[in-house]
Amino acid sequence: MTINLSNIRAVAVIGGVGKRLRPFTNDKPKALLPIGIERKPMLEFTMMPWLKNGIKNYVFCTGYKSEMIEEYFGGGSKFGVRIEYSKEASNLETGGAIKNAIDNRKLSTEYPIIVFYCDDIVRLNVKNFIDSHVKGVREFDFKASIVATNKFRTHYGILEVEILEDRIKKVTDFKEKPLIEKYANVGIYFLEPEVLKMIDKHHPPFKFESVILPELAREGFLMLHEITNEDWVPINTDKDYESVLRMNLSDFYSKVL
Repeated sequence: MTINLSNIRAVAVIGGVGKRLRPFTNDKPKALLPIGIERKPMLEFTMMPWLKNGIKNYVFCTGYKSEMIEEYFGGGSKFGVRIEYSKEASNLETGGAIKNAIDNRKLSTEYPIIVFYCDDIVRLNVKNFIDSHVKGVREFDFKASIVATNKFRTHYGILEVEILEDRIKKVTDFKEKPLIEKYANVGIYFLEPEVLKMIDKHHPPFKFESVILPELAREGFLMLHEITNEDWVPINTDKDYESVLRMNLSDFYSKVL
């Protein structure tokens, strides 16, 4: 099995209203929030790994303030790519957005796709990601790959407790915002056509992460592609956003091996 990059669509699911990043998203969609010391739109940075590795065809699943995204990115000519738009009249959730793109004939269930969001800054070696996915499909019959960090930092203090008696618990240890030694999903997926056919059977709205991923995992079709936690910068809160404004993101992305 080989991958023809011309057959791959990179799908940006960017239709949400960005409630967690208000008030920054009051007058613009999350995808257009300026980030880094460069002050470029968030989506422009999250496209970077795919742009640098020859992915030429994109589908933007838009909703909230879609016209602003279309005005900035247009048909993709200034990036040397082709961009199509699949618009949502109402919030269809992440799985519903992909289903909507299939219904709109922006995606075919005959070809693989890569799915990503705009609010996760991920430093990814795309060649390694594609190569490992191809190997997993060919040799182990996987149908999808999910990118995950090998650990993540929680936003909360974590307590260890000992139960003394009913309603009486003693705190035996406390760690403020520790690194958790668990794999964390960073929101990038490589999906084979069989997965698109699964998505096509569902009715929006539905969440890809709640409906499709658990099914793939139960069936043994989901492959892990591991990155380090240093290669992932989530932007989920106002504090995350304010922090990423101080980052040199061009330098961050340049350090992909």
